[in-house]
Amino acid sequence: MGNNSKSEKETINVSEVFNTYSRQDWEDLALETLSDKSIDSLNEIVDDEIEIKAIYSSEDQKLINPAGIPGVAPFTRGIKINGHENGTWDIRALIDDSTPESANKAALNELLNGSTSLLIDHEKIGIESINDLDKTLEGVFLNMTSIWFKPALKGAEVAKWMIELWDQREIGNYERHGGLGIDPIGVNVRKGTQSDYSRELSDVPDLIDRTGCSKVLNIDSSFYPELGGPTSAELAYSLAVAVHYLRELEKKELEIETIIENMYFTYSSSSDQFMTIAKFRAARRLWTQITKECGATPENQKQNQHAVTSTVAIDKKDPWFNSFKATVAAFSAGIGGAEAITVIPFALSDEVSGGESERRMARNAQLLLAEESHIGRVIDPAGGSWFVENLTENLAQKSWNIFQQIESSGGIVQVLNNEKKIEELLKIRGSSRD
Repeated sequence: MGNNSKSEKETINVSEVFNTYSRQDWEDLALETLSDKSIDSLNEIVDDEIEIKAIYSSEDQKLINPAGIPGVAPFTRGIKINGHENGTWDIRALIDDSTPESANKAALNELLNGSTSLLIDHEKIGIESINDLDKTLEGVFLNMTSIWFKPALKGAEVAKWMIELWDQREIGNYERHGGLGIDPIGVNVRKGTQSDYSRELSDVPDLIDRTGCSKVLNIDSSFYPELGGPTSAELAYSLAVAVHYLRELEKKELEIETIIENMYFTYSSSSDQFMTIAKFRAARRLWTQITKECGATPENQKQNQHAVTSTVAIDKKDPWFNSFKATVAAFSAGIGGAEAITVIPFALSDEVSGGESERRMARNAQLLLAEESHIGRVIDPAGGSWFVENLTENLAQKSWNIFQQIESSGGIVQVLNNEKKIEELLKIRGSSRD
């Protein structure tokens, strides 16, 4: 008995049980299948300069993790210490049917079947008056539903109609939730047009005063992949646009805290899983850096993020595979900590976003992730992964460098007025599919 007890207490030397292999052993094994190629030939350069290696070891892991903890600056790991209030993100349905009547039918169907907010594309719907907006939102309880608008031309005019509709339905300021989608720079970049940004921002102070708990300014870069721009440039562009709005609105005697409180960011989310996760984490960290420099309180250093699945890789020859891509994109945004996610329904034809069955699949992809897989109940599940932390760090550094170059070139408006700078810094050619 004593001898058995002694043996039970003996420490097992793992190295004597399992063979230990060096990095060179793994490389030699890989080289057997590579013919005359080297291990480095398997490495991939993403986002212009960020290298993804085929093999990593402890020798590579020199990064001191700067991510911190959830709910604390720099908010890399999330803006809330306890995660999502309801255990998941906001499932935001795109409403872009061709008439107010059909859009209304789609909106009610989405809300009845699991979507938690609406993203209204007033251009696609054809909303030309407050009456059209009223028809689109007929039967929608505006005191219980947050309404968000996709940035578009005449955005300020539609925003005013939304405020008037709240007034008509006697919705109090504390019951007005959503976002008015004011983003004149983003609209012009997406559509390849030009307008007076300062003039279009002149309505913002009045909108902020009347909009209650809704946000007004949407810094939307979700179209960026369609223009061929890399992730680092997308982040830098969004930061530069936000800083421009901060400067312009400060001139209109708005407090910096008020402006920041009324901002939210819309980013693209793709099936490139790790890059998407890193994008949302890096974006929060970079925005914290900017707002801190602006003197914002810690509460206003948080970035409110909305993810929209990218349509740049939509496959018309095998459209059913698009559902898988959209699911991975939504999963990645959820893991990355987005506060709201919109899955664009894939279309079996040339429709904008498919019919009712395609909407159902887009919605259910999120419901499965949120309510059955419980992705949103885990706070920053990718946090602590050396690969994710390192990719986040590299992406943040690359984006910050581009942002600084934009600022040293006179700011985003000056860059957008210079074709050479657009291609050099933003990596886009100024055209889109709209």
